[in-house]
Amino acid sequence: MKPILTAALLAGCLIFAATAAARERVERPLTADSKTLFDDQAAAIRQEMQSGGRYEFVSEAERADVESNLVRIAGVLGRHADAQAFSDGDKAELLQAQENVNAVLTRNDGRRMVCVRERPTGSHLGKDKCQTFAEIERARRSSETDVRRLQMKSPGPSGLPNQSDLRRSGGN
Repeated sequence: MKPILTAALLAGCLIFAATAAARERVERPLTADSKTLFDDQAAAIRQEMQSGGRYEFVSEAERADVESNLVRIAGVLGRHADAQAFSDGDKAELLQAQENVNAVLTRNDGRRMVCVRERPTGSHLGKDKCQTFAEIERARRSSETDVRRLQMKSPGPSGLPNQSDLRRSGGN
């Protein structure tokens, strides 16, 4: 009886671990398997990096890095008719460029959930707060804009008028 119970418990744990691992699977934005599939994926990635897209928060430096890696992948795929014709060097270059693109896009995915455990004021109990990366980034950018706007309105530390006051009065 005991071995059967142990086996059932072990099987239950393995099933639970497998389903947990399946939920944690990360979607890869780029899988450069063939030239035609890659061309479609590259066009979709470029479109999603535009304003309002899934990867709109990719910085300019990262955008240039993604673009250069997409060009590298296109070059490698353009030199070979099928995947069996790849040399080891081409395979390594293809995988490295693909991983670089996937790392940047995954990190800047607007749909990615970010959860933080916070303790409300006056409480010792923590509470999870989950938001998408896009929500967090939009709130951060909005706060920066508000701070800049308020800094332009308030007088400088010396009490002298700030830049916006000077512009309105013509410099004097």
